[in-house]
Amino acid sequence: MLDLASPAWEKLQGPYGFSDRVPALIQHIQHDYFSEEKEELYWELLYHQNTIYPCTYAAVPYLVEIALKTQRPDILLDIFVTCGIFEANNPNAPQVDLPLEFLREQTQLEPDTIQEIYREYHRAIQSLSKLTELLFQSVQSEEQAGEKRYVLAADAAFRGDKDIASMLLTYLEGDEYVIVCPTCDTSLYLWPDEEKSCLYAYEEDPVSHGIAKPFAINPNSQTSTQDTRYQALFRQVCEIDEPLLLAHLPYLAGEMNCCSCDSPMLIWTELLSEF
Repeated sequence: MLDLASPAWEKLQGPYGFSDRVPALIQHIQHDYFSEEKEELYWELLYHQNTIYPCTYAAVPYLVEIALKTQRPDILLDIFVTCGIFEANNPNAPQVDLPLEFLREQTQLEPDTIQEIYREYHRAIQSLSKLTELLFQSVQSEEQAGEKRYVLAADAAFRGDKDIASMLLTYLEGDEYVIVCPTCDTSLYLWPDEEKSCLYAYEEDPVSHGIAKPFAINPNSQTSTQDTRYQALFRQVCEIDEPLLLAHLPYLAGEMNCCSCDSPMLIWTELLSEF
């Protein structure tokens, strides 16, 4: 890991310039995790406006170190989910030489140093991903669907399915999904029925346009349900016991005709293409 006393932190960019404040905040949360400093570190410096930065890669190994050492399930869960959000927004492959963020910010560090920072980041993410089953067990009794979707999203991101991770993070509550018709470019709104057991498609947002005509979705398209990534998510939703998402998945893997132009489409394909 990049030593917290290293002058390299002064050359690692964050959203407001260089990240020389990050080491002090890391040291603080090592002793007092749930604090204002954690909020500043995570959501102001490491992840800001849905963007990660060079300093994020250098900081994550320290966060994972806290997670691996803690005896508190709430700290482990928070770091697991947080790093999952970071990784879902990491556009780089695991073995890339120079992550895009370093090129974007024109970081004034030697290539060898940048490569080592990214290797350490990836090793940390791999270590955290090995705790997935433990985290699944810890949230099975949670009543809030959003908490379970956070864990599912983090696991998807760690496995490299970042589009699935982003989809789950975007639709945490499961009260609406949006797809775009590839033929006519119309936005279509997928809403659950009153009992939330199935989804219907609408040409206009039912909330902003009042009563709207529902269009039926044929669940469980063979093409989508045979997708190995869909199958993996389905198994995990069953394991983590998230009944709302379990009810919606067959429709998200379904097929329909566009409400506007009547062209056939696979919902799973179009849903993930947005990410």
